[in-house]
Amino acid sequence: MKNIVIYGASGYVGQELLKLCANHPEVNISGLSANSSVGQDIDFELKDNRKTKIKFEKFKNIDLSNVDFIFNCLPNGQMHKAIKNIDTGIRIIDLSIDFRLSNLSDYKSWYEIDHESNGEIVNFHYGLTEFNRDKIKISKHIANPGCYATSVLIPLLALAETNLIDFKNIIVDAKSGYSGAGKTKTKQSLVDEVNENIKSYGIGDHKHIAEINQELSKFSSGGNCEIFFSANLIPVERGILSNIYLKCSDDYIDGIYKTIKDRFSDEQFIKVLDMNQIPETKDVINTNNLLIGIKKGYKSNMICIVSVIDNLLKGAAGQAMQNFNVMNGFTENLGIK
Repeated sequence: MKNIVIYGASGYVGQELLKLCANHPEVNISGLSANSSVGQDIDFELKDNRKTKIKFEKFKNIDLSNVDFIFNCLPNGQMHKAIKNIDTGIRIIDLSIDFRLSNLSDYKSWYEIDHESNGEIVNFHYGLTEFNRDKIKISKHIANPGCYATSVLIPLLALAETNLIDFKNIIVDAKSGYSGAGKTKTKQSLVDEVNENIKSYGIGDHKHIAEINQELSKFSSGGNCEIFFSANLIPVERGILSNIYLKCSDDYIDGIYKTIKDRFSDEQFIKVLDMNQIPETKDVINTNNLLIGIKKGYKSNMICIVSVIDNLLKGAAGQAMQNFNVMNGFTENLGIK
């Protein structure tokens, strides 16, 4: 049994993690932090149908003396400061951006962060489960990938070691539900923003571009990769759909499909649809699944890969629980619906 604490448990992702942890047979919830909800009791149901409650505390006030793991769902820019005061024996699964990049200077240029724990970066491995299992198993800490990055990297990394596509000219247009914005704004203000509206943001400079470029470049036989990425907020609560546009020879399309299909044939959370079938977000909501569709249009030198996930689960809490299971040698789907 592992004693865990969730920092930022009152947010969208924190609430999903709380549900997963309460359902996990090898987890004991030792503490929950919040900000504006400090002092409030939170009621939840455990796996044996017992009801319990824990009071929200400031994360700095939580007793960590018997804690094995911290799931960090605090806003970006806090864990790289807080980690200095956390016992070195505690393992961290960080769902913020604070330890995702290997190059220290990139934190300033992409995130506008003056990193205060640069010596800890080497202790974090990038937690894209299906591609980094061996490293996750032995890692001290995990930097959980961003939601958009997860939706983009999983299909593209399957192709990264091939010469089937041009990795210098990748364009991604992604749409997300408003929960992806977190609780920096009230739910009502987020709903108002997208009511009868679609809003683009981060065009060409979204924070997730940095980790996408980094991971693609690690795996690609062609060296440094750079994508052009645009995010869009749409009037639904949860879900991400990423359209990934690739240039390729007409002769390579069957090879692209077979490569992706074969790569994920044994993965329980990833499914590749038949050629020219397109997944929808409603196919994955409230699951840890990722669906991939590949569509060829009238242009002979271009295809579109469509990738869909639930941004709060496979894009955040679900993948974090996958990584927790791998780190502890548990069955990978333990505690995950």
